[in-house]
Amino acid sequence: MKELFKRYINDLYHDIPTSVYVGLLSVFCLGLMALIAIRGLEKGLKSSTMLLAIEYILLIFCGTVIFRPSVDVFGYNYIPFWSYEAIDNGRKSLLSEIIMNVVVFVPLGFLLSCVSQKLKWWMVLLIGFGISLSIELLQFVFKRGFSEVDDLTHNTLGCLIGIMIVAIIKGFWKFCSFLFVPQWGKHPKKAGIVEPSN
Repeated sequence: MKELFKRYINDLYHDIPTSVYVGLLSVFCLGLMALIAIRGLEKGLKSSTMLLAIEYILLIFCGTVIFRPSVDVFGYNYIPFWSYEAIDNGRKSLLSEIIMNVVVFVPLGFLLSCVSQKLKWWMVLLIGFGISLSIELLQFVFKRGFSEVDDLTHNTLGCLIGIMIVAIIKGFWKFCSFLFVPQWGKHPKKAGIVEPSN
């Protein structure tokens, strides 16, 4: 299984030129410094999440469409969950592809959920779904890879997992704040203290 994962990652990203990685890293570093200089440290770091999310989306498109070698025929399979039947019939290598198609979109759901509190979880999920759908359509049109419904399903699932991770972290943070942050010094009613009546 470990070797299958390595081969999948290699097939996905080995065609991306090193200059693309260097360029994305340089843009992020310069953008981060500019945001901190303009908006201050705290707001600049928060704004950099949007920049990081955009660059990650670009990296996904580079690996799945832009720099992916073209094939001679239109590769597609629009039968839902066909890969599970294939695995049951002995094609165990598809299991690593399913897992990695999920994993690749987890950071996307995570980053988009951190971009703004105005973005509801379902909005983030729709964005992830739209990005995955765009990839599958472009792969079919330009003959880059294999376009299939299962990839769309697994990518969207990965995005949902990223959203859930952020929700769990936020919930845990609120819980810890409730337990350990002192309530003294606040307004009596806000601190839950009932003032004695005269």
